[in-house]
Amino acid sequence: MPRKSPAAITLLEPRGQRLEPPLGLSEAERAAFVAAVRSVKPGHFAAEDVPLLTAYAAAIVQERAIAHELEAAEEKDRLWTAHGRVAGSLTRLARALRLGAMARDPTRSRRRPGTVEPSGEMPWEYLPGEVKPN
Repeated sequence: MPRKSPAAITLLEPRGQRLEPPLGLSEAERAAFVAAVRSVKPGHFAAEDVPLLTAYAAAIVQERAIAHELEAAEEKDRLWTAHGRVAGSLTRLARALRLGAMARDPTRSRRRPGTVEPSGEMPWEYLPGEVKPN
């Protein structure tokens, strides 16, 4: 087998390809899409996640635009409502895409044994009225 050049090795993704943004996105949406894809390990997303990622990128851009309008607006009630709806959509999309803390910390059922160390005694080991020496 021929030896691979350093340039060829750096182009390989260890666990698959990263998704590319679809055509038709604005520059801001494209940047948000790419940032979301690069925030997780390669192979985290599959091709069927593109519509969710596109909606997530659009929601990020909308949230930022509404936040900037809120800073300058005198009448904020309508904008607060819109901001709340977009922020809720962002949260639901992030959960569906397993972004943020959910991507870094798997659920308890998927967590490997011994990866979490308790910082003190277990709560169920406490007896009411029991005083622990310091």
